[in-house]
Amino acid sequence: MGTFRLKFVLLSLCAAFLALFPARPALGDHVRFYADGLPPYAVLHDDGPPTGFAVELMGLMMHSIGEHFAPSDIKVLPWARAVHEVEIVPSSALIVLAQLPERLGRFKWVGPLDVIHIGAYARRRSGVKVERLEDLKQYSIGMVRNTSPIHILVNALPGIEKNMVMLSGIPAQLRMLREGRVDVIVQALGATERMMGDEGMAAEDYRILYRFEPLTVYFGFNRNTDDELIDRLQSALDNFKKVDASGSSPYSRLREMYLNGISPLDVEGAEGE
Repeated sequence: MGTFRLKFVLLSLCAAFLALFPARPALGDHVRFYADGLPPYAVLHDDGPPTGFAVELMGLMMHSIGEHFAPSDIKVLPWARAVHEVEIVPSSALIVLAQLPERLGRFKWVGPLDVIHIGAYARRRSGVKVERLEDLKQYSIGMVRNTSPIHILVNALPGIEKNMVMLSGIPAQLRMLREGRVDVIVQALGATERMMGDEGMAAEDYRILYRFEPLTVYFGFNRNTDDELIDRLQSALDNFKKVDASGSSPYSRLREMYLNGISPLDVEGAEGE
């Protein structure tokens, strides 16, 4: 067999062999990210893609493992719909999701990302008083559908569902509270305070009636997401949390940049701390 023919045969065999094992695309190229507004973790804009601590951190993690990620690819949806989409759409993920016992088997988790604080808010001059958690049963409560505060209240106060007015997001909660159409809202403290300004609300006109136990938040992935990608992202996050020569970690420096300056409203009757 001539040299040219031998090379041709070998190349043909190699091509045939490689065809049996096609190149695997980057795992992250198949992930569809979803978000709703939850400052400072996910901040929505009218004229650009979402920003925020969780958005930037996910970008750093994805790029560090050689995967594609662009904030402009994040699909913004009302919270309840975003959670539903990630539950049913393979290889999808939520930028921020509280880890609750009832959610453990419904998602795959990368984190923890942070701890958030939840509080019950009322208008300062409304006359609403909550000296103990059970007092919430006297009032109408604005809640965002399919969120962790709903699970908290339902578990703590069976029957409280009849007091709840279900809403699409934090802006709707704030408008309902401002207009007196609900007596109380329950939501993350930092996000609520930051978004009050967007709704033309002065923080000093509102007060926190009650604080709940803090919640740990993660990046939440559809449960069919490739385990290899989950493991690589978890390793990337763990590495970002390691203290370097500066005496802090890249994670802590990024977190401080986004969360520094959050000052909770004064607390009245904060028995839940």
